[in-house]
Amino acid sequence: MSIQRAKLLVSGLRWHHLGFAFFWATTFAALTSSSEELVGGYESYSFCKQVVVVLTLVIAAYLLRARDSYTQRHAIMAGVLLATGSLLFYLAFFFGEYSLEAVLVAGVLVGCSSGGFFVMWQSFYASEGASRTAIYIPLSAACSVVLCLIVSVLPVIWSVVCSVIVLPALATYCLCRSLEEIEPYEIIPCTSQELSAVFRDLGKPVFCVSALGFVWKLVGYFDHSGESQSFLILMAGMACATLIVTLIELFSERGFDVLAFYRILFPIVTGVFLLPTLFGEGWFSVLSGLLMFGFEVLNLLLLMTCAVYASRNSLNSTVVYALCVAPTLCALVGGDVFGVVLNHANVYDFAFAVDVMFVCIYGLSVVMFFASVGRSRRKASRIAAHVVPDAEGFSAVKDSVGKQAERSAGPVPSEGSHERGVSSGEGALPGSPSGFGAPASMAQAPGFSVAAGASLSLEKRLAELELVEQLSQREREVTELLLHGNTVPAIARKLFISENTVRGHTKNIYRKLGVHSKQELIDLLG
Repeated sequence: MSIQRAKLLVSGLRWHHLGFAFFWATTFAALTSSSEELVGGYESYSFCKQVVVVLTLVIAAYLLRARDSYTQRHAIMAGVLLATGSLLFYLAFFFGEYSLEAVLVAGVLVGCSSGGFFVMWQSFYASEGASRTAIYIPLSAACSVVLCLIVSVLPVIWSVVCSVIVLPALATYCLCRSLEEIEPYEIIPCTSQELSAVFRDLGKPVFCVSALGFVWKLVGYFDHSGESQSFLILMAGMACATLIVTLIELFSERGFDVLAFYRILFPIVTGVFLLPTLFGEGWFSVLSGLLMFGFEVLNLLLLMTCAVYASRNSLNSTVVYALCVAPTLCALVGGDVFGVVLNHANVYDFAFAVDVMFVCIYGLSVVMFFASVGRSRRKASRIAAHVVPDAEGFSAVKDSVGKQAERSAGPVPSEGSHERGVSSGEGALPGSPSGFGAPASMAQAPGFSVAAGASLSLEKRLAELELVEQLSQREREVTELLLHGNTVPAIARKLFISENTVRGHTKNIYRKLGVHSKQELIDLLG
């Protein structure tokens, strides 16, 4: 069953939905400097870029707090900034005299572009719903690893071509295609009450990811294995992380949430921390790789959780993403800063490095205690419902005041919607936790049934209306569910299609029947 589901998943994918991989490959592999003489300049670039990313997320969340819509123009602007920043990066580090000003400008441009790509892709993921998001993100990360390895072995001139032209162009094209598929829907205003609910629900997972990211960055400065080996360890850790998360989403019935995985990872990490003290400093690279692996797994799960949380609660995805990811990025910056300060303030001493490791173990232990006390178990399960399906599909999530926060059909989307064929879910395997595809008919989907009398009644009523443009079979199925009071997320789960596809069908149904809301539909056909 799982293998068949995976095959159907691959056959139903559209490559532009994984376009985030092109952006990741540009920033993680292409824009790196291996020159020992320019290490300080690269640190300045990296620090500037990360700070600007955080500022971009905060500004975007503030400016777009009342809406969550992006256009192709925004995607093109982000792509141009990425290409320009990449060009300045190579001019500063590879083809000209080193200039701190050029490095900082490159950091600002790439940082602004990164923030833009982050929030726009997150908006698309949130609009797709839980069924698709839990697969899009890890598969995009897996593709980015492959692209990183390819770019890393290319000559400098071809790396320039990829970083300045090819990868930014592909990243922009994929983002534009994906943004086109977003159907408008109603978003709950981000009041102080809603923001407090986000902090309560996602605060502990964010804290765990931030702590592990800080420790990973800090310990990385004690790894003197060399740039090439460090890069290979980085890629190996990221590859293992993406593989684990992808396999979880493809083949696991329940999967893992952030807090659960942190509790599993904690004893492993603390054990590996002892290896350098027992066997020498050569084991710092192993420790750094394991920390990288753990952080990437938690980070991927957090990204999925943010998107699904925003979708299930009808919240602004940009605001939720900024609240969760900005602290993580700040923790990474803090780890870099502390690592640089410690390296510059002290001549390298193995005993001092051991002391730092024990401080890290103590910090991770405090985080472990914090994540395990109080309401952690209930909250972890609640968050896991966003990321992994239960026996009945993806669980619905209630908001902070205890009311159901599932999304309604919302306003009628604009004209021009289109189906995505196989990617929209045609011909999928029933019961797929990942939610890709749809069965040939509703009767094939487990847990979904409509009374035969109701179906016959709908067909009879549609025949009486003598519609100029008849409803398709899929539109009839959606209509049945709408008449029974199902919301967009519920319909997406039952038909194994994306929420954007449901909104597109709803728009077509409203247009063909001449109605403008779910209530008018019920009055007409109920």
